[in-house]
Amino acid sequence: MKKLLLFFAPICLLLTLSNCASFKQNRWLSAHQKELSRLANSSLPAEQKLDGLVQDYVKFMTEDLKFVDPVKGVKYVKKYHDQNRASMEKILRESEKWQGNLGTMDKIALGVRTVQKPYIRSLIDLGPKFKRKYKQYAFALELGSKITGGLTKFAGKDLF
Repeated sequence: MKKLLLFFAPICLLLTLSNCASFKQNRWLSAHQKELSRLANSSLPAEQKLDGLVQDYVKFMTEDLKFVDPVKGVKYVKKYHDQNRASMEKILRESEKWQGNLGTMDKIALGVRTVQKPYIRSLIDLGPKFKRKYKQYAFALELGSKITGGLTKFAGKDLF
């Protein structure tokens, strides 16, 4: 009985922990979706909506960089973008329209305000890490494609 318990205990613990991680990711995604939807449909000025979008994206990148497995990270990125695409595009369209109507001095003032935003430092720190993580993943996919491409040329297309 003890041996059976020792055998199943690690399996149950592993299943429980993997479900906890999945629930945590779903909570994160749900929170992002609610926040971006709230911002997109609010009557806030375009600058505040853009600030909220960038702050949410910084939070998303921070969460995503916690994934050790790049495949799980890619799935998380894809889910985030798929479920929030409409809200993000709406906010970006409104901000482009607003910025297009600004005069030269207003654009300079906006640039100065943007540099002073609290999230800019985090964005500058996280951006390259995020890009590097997924650039390496894309490199692995490209390498795999080259290898299978080389095999199909050698062995014929019926192999794959």
